[in-house]
Amino acid sequence: MKRVLLTCLLLLTTVARGNDQEPKRRTLVVTGTAEVVVAPDICYMSFAVESSSKKAQEAYEENVRIMNAINRAIKAQGIEPKDMRTAYFSFTPQYRCTNNGKRIFEGYNVYNTLHVSVRDLSKVSAVLDTAVTAGAKDVKGINFTVENPKKHTEEARREALKAARKKAEEAAELLVFRLGTPISVSESEPWDYYYPQEEISARGGYMEADLIVSEPALEAGQQRLTRTVYVTYEILED
Repeated sequence: MKRVLLTCLLLLTTVARGNDQEPKRRTLVVTGTAEVVVAPDICYMSFAVESSSKKAQEAYEENVRIMNAINRAIKAQGIEPKDMRTAYFSFTPQYRCTNNGKRIFEGYNVYNTLHVSVRDLSKVSAVLDTAVTAGAKDVKGINFTVENPKKHTEEARREALKAARKKAEEAAELLVFRLGTPISVSESEPWDYYYPQEEISARGGYMEADLIVSEPALEAGQQRLTRTVYVTYEILED
């Protein structure tokens, strides 16, 4: 399915040709935008493990134990190691301040985040359920998106160029001038990483294992990808 959005920005400018004795060139700038709607082909999600203890070694070992269990459980779902990476890790002492400004040592906090790319979207719910069952208490975000948006937007690029040309021709007809050839063409492209949709996130009570009775129903939806072109035409002298 494709939807073409037409946007026209008309800018009449004059550009000097060489020295001051030569006539200045008038130009017309137009934009054209086209949109394509595609199904997501990948899902990004992150799982976090947080542990605390008065003893540094205990906090660290507890965190490692839980994260290793999550790692093994996710790999058992068929997720390859190349699609799993540690996104964040911190090991910090914790203090609290009394009313008189004195700092009291509370213990150590370890926070570890695992980023997972799920390429088989039929496994998204299973991966989420598996990670939570293995001990994840915080899901930082679930993003259904397109891994390589540029390969889906070539058609949109062609439609955007057509839209820009049409707007330029309409402007020439209405404003009564002759349209020359394009002087310059530029465009905006989709990001290489992803266009995030609404993030699905969960924290706290929802993530308690005893509250989850089945795999969550997660819908991938659709992604809207756009290409916009900017074309400068010369306005010909009569």
